[in-house]
Amino acid sequence: MTLTSLDIQNKTFQKKKFGGFDPDEVDDFLDQIVHDYEDVIQKNRELEKDLKHSREKLGYFDELKDSLNESIIVAQDTANKVKSNASNEAEVIVKSANQHAEETITAAQAKADRILADARSKATEMITESANNAKQLARETEDLKKKTRGFHQRLSLMLESQLQTVKSNEWDDLLKPFSSYVDEHTVLKEVLKENDTQETVEKELESIVEPEIQAEPLDPIAKAQAIFDAAPKLEDEITSDALSTEG
Repeated sequence: MTLTSLDIQNKTFQKKKFGGFDPDEVDDFLDQIVHDYEDVIQKNRELEKDLKHSREKLGYFDELKDSLNESIIVAQDTANKVKSNASNEAEVIVKSANQHAEETITAAQAKADRILADARSKATEMITESANNAKQLARETEDLKKKTRGFHQRLSLMLESQLQTVKSNEWDDLLKPFSSYVDEHTVLKEVLKENDTQETVEKELESIVEPEIQAEPLDPIAKAQAIFDAAPKLEDEITSDALSTEG
């Protein structure tokens, strides 16, 4: 049984006859004290060893904790930096995207404005050109109408003049001898009755006028003038034919 401090304090020795302590008993007690003290020292050493080991472990854990704390701090700093960089990069990307979108919209709007302006300009030019063409066509049409009216008036005047010439008394004077001659000769009257007088006269006129007309195309006024000019010749031929028939 291990001695306690109380056992040492209360330990008593039997006295000898000569007034001293029993040496054997004292030696046994001392031996026990030494033994127990050695046990205590050994246990203290073991405890110190365990304490040292525990302290070493504690130091290791402290270092590990510090390392972990530093790692956590570094990780936190890294995370914060990554987060900050990501946020900044995201802001840059968003800003760049917005700027690119604005530039694209501005360019598209400018292009649309140019296309619209060109379309309006071309439309205005086309409308102006069409209006000018319409005005020019209207002027040309009006000029043509004026020329047509002038030609119509001149043609009417010329035809009226020719008609007045045809209706003049000179024709009656020219045709009067021939009419008298026809009335006096029965054979000629019968021939004229058997044939259409108007058709014969027209054919004779055509035979006289046709070479002149075929040589160069004539307008109606010139043709009427040619017929008018050929009338005396026709009368002479008819008169000559009548005289030869009578002979």
